[in-house]
Amino acid sequence: MFSDACQFSINNGTFIDHGSNDFMEKFLQYTIIGAEVDSSDRHPPPRCHPGTRLAIIHRCLDFIVQCSDKEKLRWIVGPAGVGKTAVMQIVAEETPANVVLGASVFLSTNGRKNGTKIITTIAYQLAVNCAPYRRFLERETTRDPSLHQRSLPAQFKKFISEPFILRNLFGSSHRYVVIIDGLDECDNPHLQRELLELISSFCLGNPKSPIVWIVASRPEPHITSFFEDNKYSSVYAKEEMMIDSDEACEDAQLYLRDELTKVKLADPTLEHKQEWPSQLEFTRIATAAGGLFAYASTVIRYI
Repeated sequence: MFSDACQFSINNGTFIDHGSNDFMEKFLQYTIIGAEVDSSDRHPPPRCHPGTRLAIIHRCLDFIVQCSDKEKLRWIVGPAGVGKTAVMQIVAEETPANVVLGASVFLSTNGRKNGTKIITTIAYQLAVNCAPYRRFLERETTRDPSLHQRSLPAQFKKFISEPFILRNLFGSSHRYVVIIDGLDECDNPHLQRELLELISSFCLGNPKSPIVWIVASRPEPHITSFFEDNKYSSVYAKEEMMIDSDEACEDAQLYLRDELTKVKLADPTLEHKQEWPSQLEFTRIATAAGGLFAYASTVIRYI
């Protein structure tokens, strides 16, 4: 019953764990610090303006709940500044009932880009959310402390495939979602494709797995070519965030109107003007922004 058990005691029938706290603190050193959805390093995080991006957020949340068989990977793709990270932030914060946010990794060229630590970052967060997995992780890394330094495929096999499939540590009563935002900002394009291949192969080979993956990136050629491979066409659903789509343009206009109204109300020289900005001025700004939220927010900050 207690085979390979360590760092615990039983006192009057009460199980006391002596090792987990210290173990988790040590394991944290092998992760991408500040990549979590609620990390202080990202505070305040980018969020969608109220009333915007509702359709794409609902599609992502519906996918998490409804996806079945092998299609358990959603690729959110769009150019820089279109609002992918803001959408991923909301999806992570509003995880549906009976779904566990297993892990969220928000990559950035500003210090959060070490691709070799993506799997260990996911593993750490899964350990926080699941006690059986935490004990498994502690036992395996105690037995082999070099696991943190293994190749990405070796880490994926040990930290993902084995506990979820071979050992069934997570059961089937809950679905777990893993979010990876800004994959293209990982410092190694080879690792980006390797991670996508590992996830896709996992989905192909384990259609009953409780994990749902959501990956967001720019349409970089090496990532786009990966998803165009027919080998993985049955694994993923694509959500394209286009700058010039009607949905994006309408959301950007809503954002501009709301923010310009705040500017007007906060400035005594403007609040009594019947129309500010003029319809022509607003149209010029909205046309220039299109569906690019980065442009619209920059205009508001400048004004």
